[in-house]
Amino acid sequence: MARKKKTKHKIAVRMCAGCFCKFDRRKVLQTLVDAFAETCTFEYSYKKQEEKKYDLVLRISGCDSECAEASEVIDNLVIDHNNWENAVAVFAEKTGW
Repeated sequence: MARKKKTKHKIAVRMCAGCFCKFDRRKVLQTLVDAFAETCTFEYSYKKQEEKKYDLVLRISGCDSECAEASEVIDNLVIDHNNWENAVAVFAEKTGW
């Protein structure tokens, strides 16, 4: 009997322009990808017309400008210079995954 494949949550990733060079956006994303590899897939997506195919928009921002565009259609989660050290816990608390 074939096992049913678990459906993973699809996460749209949007990153800021990287003006604050001491904030390693890619490292934060890789930490989340590694921590949630079994339950989520992460894809870069900046197209508003694609948003409905995702469960969450993850915005990674290095400063208060938050230039990574927010979704008006689905939930957003911002990981920024204030909470990046706890990114895994913040993501888990927001999503419950």
